[in-house]
Amino acid sequence: MGSGYLWADDTAPAHVRSAEPGGLVRMPSPRPPWLVVYTAPGRVLVTGWPGRLWRVEIMPPAAEPERAALAEITARIAPGAGYTHASRVEVVAEVSPALPFGAHGDAVARVVEAGQALDEPTAHRLAEARRPEAGRAYVHAWLRWSAEPRGWGVNSPVGSGLGLLGTVVQASARLRGGPGAWVVDGDGENVVAEPWCSAYGALREAALAYGAPHLVDGAARELLAAPWDTVYGPLR
Repeated sequence: MGSGYLWADDTAPAHVRSAEPGGLVRMPSPRPPWLVVYTAPGRVLVTGWPGRLWRVEIMPPAAEPERAALAEITARIAPGAGYTHASRVEVVAEVSPALPFGAHGDAVARVVEAGQALDEPTAHRLAEARRPEAGRAYVHAWLRWSAEPRGWGVNSPVGSGLGLLGTVVQASARLRGGPGAWVVDGDGENVVAEPWCSAYGALREAALAYGAPHLVDGAARELLAAPWDTVYGPLR
């Protein structure tokens, strides 16, 4: 049936959170939401942190109605989407939850955890240490990555790490920033205000510098990582 990776964080259903090596994870009933099994660590969509990543073997459905329902839903998945659905999986082993963020995923995970713990004084320090040229260096690194060959659906040089980082920084601003942490932009959307906005930029740039070092030369790396290095110290 194939193998893949199953992600479980605090928002996952109880039958997924209860996964253990050597055990089975199975749907309580043959209807959505189905188990999402990713084809490779880099395709895992991480939307909550912390979490656990399991290498799994997909098991055949237990009964014909379940098989038919699963076949119908998996037929709608586009080729190369990076995932499939399952009703039962065997848990083979637990692997590092930082794998979805790439070869240097541990560094990206450290930045995400800093974003989760971010408070307003630290946001000010990051914003003050961020240099005006950093945004341009960040865009240049993205352009280099965009020119590289990659699989369909791979949207970031550090997987879902940057999207996750934005989510946790917004949550920190809501939790610790008070009413002034949010403003309404020109489109009528609520967005984070300063210093949270610049702090997010600094953390995002550090995640790229440390998580995808092949995209930045020495000077650009120092520029992008400068706020992080100033506030937290260099990542090793």
